[in-house]
This record gives sequence, C-alpha cells and structure tokens, in this order.
Amino acid sequence: MKSWDRCVIVGTGLIGASLAGAAKACGAFGHVVGAGRSKANLDIALSRGLIDEARTDLFPSLAGADLVVVATPVFTAVSQLHELAEHAPKTAVFTDVGSVKGPIVIEAGRRGLVDRFLGAHPLAGKAETGAGSADPAIFRGRRCVLTPAKDTPASLVDDMRELWSAVGCEVSVMDADAHDSAIATSSHLPQMVAFALAATADGAKRRQDVVDLIAGGFRDTTRLAASDAAMWIDIARLNREAIVDAMDEFSACWDDLRDAIADRDEGVIRTIIAASHKLRRGIVSS
Repeated sequence: MKSWDRCVIVGTGLIGASLAGAAKACGAFGHVVGAGRSKANLDIALSRGLIDEARTDLFPSLAGADLVVVATPVFTAVSQLHELAEHAPKTAVFTDVGSVKGPIVIEAGRRGLVDRFLGAHPLAGKAETGAGSADPAIFRGRRCVLTPAKDTPASLVDDMRELWSAVGCEVSVMDADAHDSAIATSSHLPQMVAFALAATADGAKRRQDVVDLIAGGFRDTTRLAASDAAMWIDIARLNREAIVDAMDEFSACWDDLRDAIADRDEGVIRTIIAASHKLRRGIVSS
C-alpha cells in the first residue's frame, strides 16, 4: 500500500476528519495537516488525534504536501481547486470527497490536473457535521466511487483504490456523468423528498396535531431533513439537471400512486407496493 508522507485535508468536517483518522490509523497517511477556516473545528480534530497539525492559513499549509484531499462543500471544492493547485507542490496529487463528480473532473481537466487529480465519492455520510461527529470507522463496508477522466493514469487509480480499500471501503470505478445521474436517484432524491415531506408537515393546516402524532415512520423518513442546508444547496446547484430528472421520475410514480388511490385502483397500488418491496428486499439482502 502506498503511504502519503504529508497529507493536507482541506476541510476537516465529517468526511475529511474521518478520512484523516482512518488513514492515519492504517498507516496510509503520515503527517496530516487539517486546513480550514474554523479554528474551533480544527482544534476538535486535533484534540481527537485525527490530524497532527491545524492550520487556518490555507495556502501556506500546502507546502510539502504529496496528497491534498479537498473535503470542502462541493461548490467550494470546484471553485478553489485551481488556487490550491497553484500553491501546492507541482508533484502533489489531488482528490476530493464530494457527491457530485462531473463539475470537478471537468475543472481538473481545464486546469491541467488530469495526470494528478482523481475524484472520489465515499458513500458514508450522516446528518451530523463537523470534526466532533467524525468517525474513522465510518467507511467500513461502505462503497467509494472513483471517477477518473479518460486520461487519468492507471497508477493513480490504483493508488486511490488502495487508499480507500485500506480505510474499509468497497471501491468501484465509474464515469463521472454516470455517477452523477445514478447518485441523483439513490442519494440526492431521497434528501429532497425528506426536505419536502418535513416542509409539508410544517405547513399543514393542523400543524400542531400533525406534530403531536408524529411517530417512527415520519421520523425515519425525514431523518435526512436535519442535514446541512448549505451543503445541499450546493449539491442542488451542481447536479441540477440530474436531480430534476430524478424528481420528474419520482413525480410520475407519485402521480400514478395518487391517481390509483383516488380511483380505488387496488391493482395499481399493489403493483407499486410490490415493486418497492422487491427493491427494498434486494438492498437489505445485498
């Protein structure tokens, strides 16, 4: 396994700090620098031993780095990639951990970073944020998708595969656009459904009665509604077309179900429920 002597984690939130701790523990990272704007968050990461050094001066912190992990929100990651590359050593490798891959892969190509940038998306998030919620075990048994460009060196793909495997992930490789289309349905759509469902309850005519009668089903379905708003606004902006397509497909299924209930068409209701059962059982058993 390749070991990175000096890794700079730009953004020590949930995923960045968790990766720092996990990679340090397995020997993939040597000295880890956490770089970010919040000294309080960096101090938490430092006190927990997730990073070895905390820096709020972003660009100077990149000196000597052989790996830079961009773990800021997705829109920020895309917008700051070229500046990070300008201040880091010319031999430094870059990766990111965002859930939208197409825009940052395109940006890396525009900035001449194809030979030393590889996008990654570990599917290991949770509603809580910040270094205080970081968990080095969060990647175990989870999938991490690598999204190389056409000209990305195979050796870089191998190195990143080893890194994510070392922290416990099952690694797969996909085209960035294919990833963004699929993740819009599997991850971004459920998030938007949770937001919409919670907002519907909040605006209900008998709001207090609704709130008083909330039980496990509503709590489970809207758990994602507690997620960070700024992060999801960024995701909605960067993966807009794929998310809208997924929402349109959901709306069509929703309309079919709504109409079947209105028309007392138990056959259609049963068909939709059977399809949902089949998919859900397959997910649970896999």
